[in-house]
Amino acid sequence: MDEGESARYERARICIDFGTALSKASICLDPMLPLEVGVKPLPIGAIARGEHPLLTPSVLYVDGGRLYFGPAAMDHARRGVESQRDPLLSFKTVLGASNVPQALAQKLRPSMDPTGTFINRDALVLYLAYLDQLIREAIELAPNMPNAVVNAKRRYTSPVWKPGSGDDKTFEAIFDEAAAVSQKLGKLFLQGEGISIAQCKDALDKARAQPGAGLLETGIFEPHAAAATALAFTSMPTRFVLVFDMGAGTVDFAAFEFDESTEPPALTEIKEARQCSALAGDEIDRILIELYLRKRGGEKSREDELKLLRTARLSARDMKKELFSTGKTSLKTSGWMATTIRLSELMEDQNFRTYLTALRNTMAASLNIVLQRAEAVGANAVDIVLAGGGSNLPFMPDLVKSAGQVRQHNITLRYGPLSPANPLYNSVDPSLRDIFPQIAMSVGGALVEMMPAR
Repeated sequence: MDEGESARYERARICIDFGTALSKASICLDPMLPLEVGVKPLPIGAIARGEHPLLTPSVLYVDGGRLYFGPAAMDHARRGVESQRDPLLSFKTVLGASNVPQALAQKLRPSMDPTGTFINRDALVLYLAYLDQLIREAIELAPNMPNAVVNAKRRYTSPVWKPGSGDDKTFEAIFDEAAAVSQKLGKLFLQGEGISIAQCKDALDKARAQPGAGLLETGIFEPHAAAATALAFTSMPTRFVLVFDMGAGTVDFAAFEFDESTEPPALTEIKEARQCSALAGDEIDRILIELYLRKRGGEKSREDELKLLRTARLSARDMKKELFSTGKTSLKTSGWMATTIRLSELMEDQNFRTYLTALRNTMAASLNIVLQRAEAVGANAVDIVLAGGGSNLPFMPDLVKSAGQVRQHNITLRYGPLSPANPLYNSVDPSLRDIFPQIAMSVGGALVEMMPAR
């Protein structure tokens, strides 16, 4: 590689998105390259043997003296229902904690780690090391991907943004420790057979004493990343963008004003519109589980009830996916016939109708602030960008339309998922049609320097 190529790839950066349900990673080879050449999602799901090549479950599971990660962890968790065990299902909870050091220092619950060995910080370091190995393997196996970018600077997306809080130094230390653990345990993370607690503990202890080079550059506010992605890929940019990022754990609303008269273009947040709500995918799962339990009937003992609840929780996301794609879903547990839920039953459920009303009103509150700003400057359009795993849910378009009708205005609302299914984003690779709303944060997190926030 000549000096010019080396200099080019010194500008590369990799962004990791710790989704509540699924993790993703994307690379920007060079912000000066055309989008279709310079920005690529990494197939970490394929390396992890996940259901989708670009997604891996955000799961860690302790079982039989070993730690399992990703799809292997989820398999063990489903088998662990009988022994009243729980997986560690999300790492984003720590990222969004109001007191990050306190959250990191908490021990994992006994149902997650019956050995009492690990704290949340250990779990995050180990999971990051696992992702680092997935990323390295994905880059090594990818055609036409220069090996030099394996050591590109790292970024991560955050569900909250607290500039000046000191959390950046905390996460820098975590990335450095994860780099050392990744180097020590290497491809053991990729074999799917778990890693012994003793090996993990030894690697963690040595990483604390002698951290590696985690290469962390920055954290990126998730809606900022989604807005950057929307504006980078749109064929018809507009001045005001409201991001509606529906994940499993939270729904995040954030609005931005785009000024392309500057060089580079400026993307400035309208902070009054920012909201974070728990009216997300997990809340739909909870409502679906309650509906299922009511329809199915109770168990004979408290132990059987808890077992049923664990089974339903681990199956809820798959049930929801099947329900919205086929119109019905069912779950069979030991000793019972399968219980079927139809989509019409969920849509008519009073708990779900209350949920939809609350979500619409929350969206309308953020949208009204953006509409006021647009009216004040004579803008004639606002884009509502649907991102995250929940953006493709079939009731979303009607919900956005309803939120836009809460008050009268003369602004055109352009809305839809951040996907080539939406004509606003027809420059996105069509093969990413269904998955792009989920990977948009990692893509935008890698891109975002092209449109820095002021």
